[in-house]
Amino acid sequence: MDLHAFFRDEGIEIYGEAALPALSERDREYVLEFFPPGESVIVFGEAVPVDTHSLSARKKTDIMLGIAERLYETAIRLEGLLESEGIPAQHVPLYLQIRIEDGRVRGVVRLKQVAAAAGLGIPGKNTLLLNAEHGPRLLLSGVVAGESNSINTNSVQKQENAEDQGNQNPDICIGCGKCINACPAGAIVPDGVEVFSCRMISPWVPGPVVPIVKWLIGRQLLLRCMAPIAPFIAKTATIRCSRCVTECLVFGGSEKKIDSMGIFSIKKENRWIIRALLGIR
Repeated sequence: MDLHAFFRDEGIEIYGEAALPALSERDREYVLEFFPPGESVIVFGEAVPVDTHSLSARKKTDIMLGIAERLYETAIRLEGLLESEGIPAQHVPLYLQIRIEDGRVRGVVRLKQVAAAAGLGIPGKNTLLLNAEHGPRLLLSGVVAGESNSINTNSVQKQENAEDQGNQNPDICIGCGKCINACPAGAIVPDGVEVFSCRMISPWVPGPVVPIVKWLIGRQLLLRCMAPIAPFIAKTATIRCSRCVTECLVFGGSEKKIDSMGIFSIKKENRWIIRALLGIR
């Protein structure tokens, strides 16, 4: 099966595969809970253009939703291709692919962690995947496959814990904390994001009803009721805030941004200067 040709025909340049042993124990459990025959996850993405974030909330939302839907359609086609080859497969849903665990929201398959295990980037302090070329601007989709090594590349790297990548590779995330400080709701905390505090969610789920919503999500009641109208809600809602993306020093990818000093590009060999200026060891 030539998945390189498949992604080339789909116009997707960023893709990889993570076999289950490459994932953290937690993420292996999530994948198998989602699709018991799964042996690997094929993950792929497309970058949101930099100038999209300077547009109105409505235009920005439409562009990002369009990218997400194109990736989702690719995932459905990939699932069909794999199954036509006799490989069990299941695409990761675009809408409402969430669960509640220990009071926190998580994806049924955590594609950012999977992408890190596939060599596509590292998790940043903003919990987003940071890609060397595109920074935190990648949108992701994926398919769980009942066979590993579907993509014959070297992108799959076995790791003891994919969540530790941010500490192992400081060249992308230097730990400056700008994303944390920039969040107007204080939603980024040391162990993740308080989703219901985020300005993307809080207008839809006011604080007093958060416990009820968590209870409903935990029992799948809300997800089943909302599933038919989720695409409509996505099209009518707008992205109210994306400062955790735009304030990241690698927002532009190969260029890093320091607001207090202006915007300029920083070569990799000179990044120690920025770390020193920010007081980061």
